[in-house]
Amino acid sequence: MKIVLFLIGLSTWGSQSMAMDTSIESQIELGQRSLTLVRHCAGRFELELPKDMTLLEAGYGQPEFSIDMYAEGDKTEGGLYRGEQRLEQWLSYIDKKRQKDSEFSPTEYVIQELKPHLKTVSFHADIRGLMDDDNAPYSFTTYFFQDFPEQQMGLSIQGLAIGHIPRNVENVQETFNSRVTWMKEAISETVIHQPWPHNQFGICMPNGILINNSSPVQTQQGYFQENYAFEFFNGKKSIFRLLVVVYSDETALKQEISQVSGLLSFIASSKTKVAGRNGRLFINDGKYSDTEREFKWVSTDSKVNSVRFAHIEIEGKIEIDDYPELKPLNATDMVVALINGVRVRENGMEGVKR
Repeated sequence: MKIVLFLIGLSTWGSQSMAMDTSIESQIELGQRSLTLVRHCAGRFELELPKDMTLLEAGYGQPEFSIDMYAEGDKTEGGLYRGEQRLEQWLSYIDKKRQKDSEFSPTEYVIQELKPHLKTVSFHADIRGLMDDDNAPYSFTTYFFQDFPEQQMGLSIQGLAIGHIPRNVENVQETFNSRVTWMKEAISETVIHQPWPHNQFGICMPNGILINNSSPVQTQQGYFQENYAFEFFNGKKSIFRLLVVVYSDETALKQEISQVSGLLSFIASSKTKVAGRNGRLFINDGKYSDTEREFKWVSTDSKVNSVRFAHIEIEGKIEIDDYPELKPLNATDMVVALINGVRVRENGMEGVKR
């Protein structure tokens, strides 16, 4: 899953955009200038961004499953499917995955349940030859398709709770079935369609997708696991990204904060609160334009195994020439205004005790 890796070069995106739900517009006042903003939901938060900024990619992950969503028209398969042929398109995508695995190991479907609204497809790859090990584990790849007939759309979801099962497990089929059931229950009980804007609990995603859990998900070891990321682009030069990660390991969290601080140590920064969280805002001149500013805000009060104090990074760049109506203001003013527009959405933290 690409939840912490999807912030890729924008050259592959062009000017495509993801269709968004009806959102609330507002005006931002900067001195005597104003700009129309649109309110977007982003996980447990909401953002106010320029009207021309559209969401390119979003990702979410928890112990049972992960979701990736892409721009309308993007060639990447998976994510959201629309229209009468959505199921057939999704099945074709899954079979391409299986065929690719078949280049390295024999594969076979073990589940193809297509009748309920939540479809399930799983295939097994015999990796013993690939690993040159007769005791190599059973390897399963499992996908779900949450269908929303009234909206003529369906969502591809990757199951994460199976993966490999040791070959010495006494009852492989029972173990496999129980994990599939676990994932199906988690998805069917929480992944719903709820058009934005709303004040529902849980993780808000684009296109009216909501992971509507009353409390954050924990692993069997008692760790919270809730990661999500969003990237917006205006089709020109301005970008806005949000990344939220719940770390279960203190060393990993310290390394992330240390790495970011080290990379940005040569850039002037200021203490800035965002959505009630303490952090530092770094702003630097653009590499190729005097009117561009690159920015990164990093939470400095992040805590291990905490959803309320998850690690947050907000970054991107603003080219003020993209917004001539704001001149003679500079991009720094706009960056500060957009950062201040990030807030916890209504009921976004309901059910979060830690």
